[in-house]
Amino acid sequence: VFVQLALGACAGAASQAAAHPLDVVRRRLQMQGKNGKPVEFANMLDCLWKLGRNEGVSALYRGLRPACAEKIPSTAITFFAYEVLKGWLGLKTV
Repeated sequence: VFVQLALGACAGAASQAAAHPLDVVRRRLQMQGKNGKPVEFANMLDCLWKLGRNEGVSALYRGLRPACAEKIPSTAITFFAYEVLKGWLGLKTV
């Protein structure tokens, strides 16, 4: 039980850490030009480049902790439930 939850938690953390920079870019692109803010970025690559250059690479990971606080438990529980149900149904892994 613990191993399945731990592996699910690791998978959730890894997926969130990999996808979070693109989520930050998506939000920045969506919010530009709203409420009198200037349009700073032309596209996704321009946004990645300018964020890294002007604010540092750490800006791409701003907000990762709260995102992981949501993602890690949900992925761990999903992974655990999948493995338990697979066992109950007698299904084998390919």
